[in-house]
Amino acid sequence: MTGPGTGPAPAVRVHVTDAVVARVAARSARGVPGVVALRTSLAQALLGIAGAVLGQDQSWLPADGVSAAVDGTSAEVSVTIVTRLGHNCRDLAQALQRDVAAEVGAYTGLDIVVSVTIADVLLD
Repeated sequence: MTGPGTGPAPAVRVHVTDAVVARVAARSARGVPGVVALRTSLAQALLGIAGAVLGQDQSWLPADGVSAAVDGTSAEVSVTIVTRLGHNCRDLAQALQRDVAAEVGAYTGLDIVVSVTIADVLLD
């Protein structure tokens, strides 16, 4: 913002962490029709167990079923989901990629690449 006697506005630098991106992605993924649940990866489960046993703060852990890696102005997000029989897996994965990338990108300003793993299909 410039004006009489104010000069140019200072540059603003923002660093968005992997955990923030993962949490926003998880929130978005849960809202996609056909997603029954997010599935925790083995690595996330082991980190959670180890942290609980050691009494460590786990607020830095990403959301269950979602991992993210921020690199400069872009981020890669991996989402592992459970769906129900009757949903086309390809269409569900595309909708999830589109919605998660749009919401995380709008929230963080990063370019987002989303990969989807469908870990289970409920038959009930």
